[in-house]
Amino acid sequence: MKKGLLVVCVLFSIFMIAHSASAVRVNVIPSHNETRVNERAWYTIRIYNDRSYAEEFVITVSGEHMEWMNLESYYVKIDGYKTREVGLYFYPKEENSYEYEVLVYSKKDSRNRDSDSLTLKVLPEMPVKITGMSTEKRGDEIEISLGIFSRGRRSLKIHFEILNSMGEVVKTLDVEKEIEGNEEVNEIIPTGNLLAGSYDVKVSIPEYGVSGETEFYIPPVHKIVRKKEIVSTPFGDKVIITIRNEGNVEEDYVLSETLPPNQYVEFPENPTSSYMDEEGMKYNWRIEGLAVGKSVAITYNISRLPFIIGSLISVICIFALLGVGAVKVRTPNIKKRYIRKRNEHLIVLEIKGALTKGLKNVIVKDRVSPLGKVVPEFDGPKPIVRESESGTELIWRLGDIKPRSEIYLTYRIRPLIEAQLKMPRAYLTYRTEDDRKIRVFSKQIVLE
Repeated sequence: MKKGLLVVCVLFSIFMIAHSASAVRVNVIPSHNETRVNERAWYTIRIYNDRSYAEEFVITVSGEHMEWMNLESYYVKIDGYKTREVGLYFYPKEENSYEYEVLVYSKKDSRNRDSDSLTLKVLPEMPVKITGMSTEKRGDEIEISLGIFSRGRRSLKIHFEILNSMGEVVKTLDVEKEIEGNEEVNEIIPTGNLLAGSYDVKVSIPEYGVSGETEFYIPPVHKIVRKKEIVSTPFGDKVIITIRNEGNVEEDYVLSETLPPNQYVEFPENPTSSYMDEEGMKYNWRIEGLAVGKSVAITYNISRLPFIIGSLISVICIFALLGVGAVKVRTPNIKKRYIRKRNEHLIVLEIKGALTKGLKNVIVKDRVSPLGKVVPEFDGPKPIVRESESGTELIWRLGDIKPRSEIYLTYRIRPLIEAQLKMPRAYLTYRTEDDRKIRVFSKQIVLE
């Protein structure tokens, strides 16, 4: 019995010792730091809660010149097995080396505590320093405003660098200024040839090892300039269109030209696409990745040869028609038509004499198919009628007729069957001055 009680007491003691042991750990990063008078020194306090349940902790800092100290939080709550970080910085006013202790303990159990130390070395204040920087974009320029402090009057050589998003230096500027106390330096740097995007501005005073950095942004400018030139020759036009990127970003561009559909066009460089719309034939050239400051020329030729050839053909045709017209002016004309009247058809032969001269020994002949019968009644000049098995022939001997005469010869036929009746061509003959015999035909007609 006594043995058992002893074992229980020993186990309880072990439990209490383990339970009362520190379960918080503190680590200050960095443990050693260095700064200058009137410049901040940053630290991070990392706190570990090694218990399985949440704990509330108090943070204290002790050391010399606590008025320089700024603690982000004096009280934190940390869940079991979790970590929290608290910021700490000093803004020293005197040069020297200083040591500080950071203590963290549980709010419920002050025995649950841990501490860490840090050192801070404060160097003398720089005789020259950059107190501020800003930039302002103005058209094609960037104005850089730089605040500089100098203890005593000094001639400072200031170096400016502009870097693109790839970290490449694209512009530099070196100036020399007389500075005493707090002064502002304003410098203007042209940016007309810079592409759109973000840029860093780095300023340094190498002699005193001080530097500063800021940034600015150049918005995109889209500017495509198109120039058209036409070189004309008797046989056509050569069109040259120049596309130039005068913006600050790489461009994809589509050049469109609308031409009349009846023009003959030759393309040394084939269009990307073409189609017909209400305005005419539209041709498109797609230009991809046109770099800033670069130009591309598109050419095409409008040929007048088809028009010239067509005009020559037209002139030839006009002269041919004039020739035919001249022939027709000097020759008569005969037309054949019909008028339907109940069970019979009235056939009309219209004869027009030549316009410039009379005709001699004019004879007009017409023939009727055996499927039609000529009615022996005539309203005008009576023809000679000859009937045979092959049909009926009608002959009018008109003799001589004067220029520009118009004569109408008519006769009637009665179809013998219910069908279309095809009538042959009528014709007239006359004699020329040299006694040649000329024959002129009409067109065929079909009676229905």
